[in-house]
Amino acid sequence: MNKVALTLLAFMTYMVMAGLMTQIGVLISPMSDYLGISITASASMFSLLTGGTFAGTFVAMLVYSRFPIQRILQCNYLTFLVLLILLVSLDIRLQWVVSVYLFMLGLCCGVGLAGGAVLIAKLYNEQKRASAFLATDCSFSLGGYIFPSLAIVLLAANQLWMVSYATVGVLAILILVACFFLSFPENSEVAETGLVATAKPTNIWTPRVFIIALALCCYLITQTTFLTWAPNYLQQVLGVDATQAASAIGNYWGPSIFGLLTVTLLVIKVPTRPLLLSVMLIAIILSILLYTTQDPDWFLTITLALGFMTSCIFKLAISVGSQQVHSAPPILVTFLLSAATIGSTAAPALSALVVSIFGVSSAMLMTVIGFVLVAMLVVICLLMEKRAKSIKVINT
Repeated sequence: MNKVALTLLAFMTYMVMAGLMTQIGVLISPMSDYLGISITASASMFSLLTGGTFAGTFVAMLVYSRFPIQRILQCNYLTFLVLLILLVSLDIRLQWVVSVYLFMLGLCCGVGLAGGAVLIAKLYNEQKRASAFLATDCSFSLGGYIFPSLAIVLLAANQLWMVSYATVGVLAILILVACFFLSFPENSEVAETGLVATAKPTNIWTPRVFIIALALCCYLITQTTFLTWAPNYLQQVLGVDATQAASAIGNYWGPSIFGLLTVTLLVIKVPTRPLLLSVMLIAIILSILLYTTQDPDWFLTITLALGFMTSCIFKLAISVGSQQVHSAPPILVTFLLSAATIGSTAAPALSALVVSIFGVSSAMLMTVIGFVLVAMLVVICLLMEKRAKSIKVINT
């Protein structure tokens, strides 16, 4: 029972992250009205939220090797709740104050998410760990469906934008309470000094690794750009009301849960590389349809397909990237994840800059270009991989 409860706690850390990140597209307009700034300036501010998450991953590297998981999560989510209370209760309409709140909330999310990943790694052996981590993706997608949908309801009821962030606090309260009652695994470190001294370090810094890392970075820029600007695009270009426009976010994240589960079954029978290339081709086609359609209902329908078909790209690309080095150390996956996080951190500010210059339609064009660029990088990586294997066969 304790193991099940800890697993649910780990899943909730991912949902807390999703609760903040996936509401960006819904909240940039209400926030711009609240602060009296442009929509592009509001969108840029959310890079502080994603940047805080990125910083949180580095903080996590330091603290989880030195302090008990239970104590870290207690302090982290207590701080998170205090920040949410201050954000909601103190009506301070200053851009720099809200920026500090966003960065600190993102940092807490990064630390908490890392704690969830550490718990999964400690609770399950390697055979079951992959399934557990897939479930964390489903948890993120579930949060991406629930919280933007709640935001739509709250904004329609004339609530301020930060009230929708306060709903995420419910999960944070559950996590905090659980941290005082559950028994956490020991955070013991294994002494490996003898092994480290004799083992030859594996060189992961190869061109193929950097190419797939760049592809992951571009993918999260593309995904975040679409989810940030799709509601505003629907309102400004296709002329729908705010409530219907905001539903685009839920339309993406809802089907993505089933898409991830479907791919999990497919990879048992279908090789990862052809599957990734097929999904990339579908992503390009769907993004072109999104950019060219003038029918809002068709746009929202395509968004459903985009969520179902393309949410698996990230994990498939991570899988391919992790296979670019034989017997690769854990630092390879860490590097790939860090490169991807840079993409999600830069996306709000980068897309806001492009939109401020070329208009909101450029965000949909960025989505098309982004998927094309990701596909090109993946193809280049796979061609280099095939060439390296051919050379190895000739040499042997």
